[in-house]
Amino acid sequence: MKTTLKTLLLFLILLLNSCSSDNNSEENPETPTSPTSKFAMTAKVDSTLWEVNNPFNSNFATKPLFDYYPATEYIQLVGRKGLEEIRLYIKRSDLKIGSYTITKSTYDASKTQIEVSMALSKENMQEVIEGNISITSIDLSAKTLAGTFSFSCVEDDSKPVSASNPITTKVTDGTFNFKYDFAY
Repeated sequence: MKTTLKTLLLFLILLLNSCSSDNNSEENPETPTSPTSKFAMTAKVDSTLWEVNNPFNSNFATKPLFDYYPATEYIQLVGRKGLEEIRLYIKRSDLKIGSYTITKSTYDASKTQIEVSMALSKENMQEVIEGNISITSIDLSAKTLAGTFSFSCVEDDSKPVSASNPITTKVTDGTFNFKYDFAY
């Protein structure tokens, strides 16, 4: 009886060891990574941690409101904290593993972009001038995407960054994990 119990225990240990959860996106980039947070979006905004969901307190992408970001061409990922928002507009043609450089918004449906609304914590409008969005995981069947982002803002994006036009908002360590294209 002891031999059978020891054999069964050894078999169970070997079985559990073989069931490791190595979900390496390098090996299979279409396999999504598990969320590392219960929030759809996290970031450090001027070193203050944001842990947020969309305006409806979920991790679903929302429909873009403006014609220059049509839902047929963009997936809108929104993280809202009170009345302030970070909006990532992922161009559907960029819906693949990779990094996308963010530059000044053009509102012309040509590229993946970021917008912010910081009306409560900033005196003036914040215009994104540079940044990066990296899509690290996509599941085309489950319609989920995850990744990272960072960006910087100024108050006047028509002028170069300088002492008279400094970076006024810096967002770092951003993460997102959203579901997209659900029935509205």
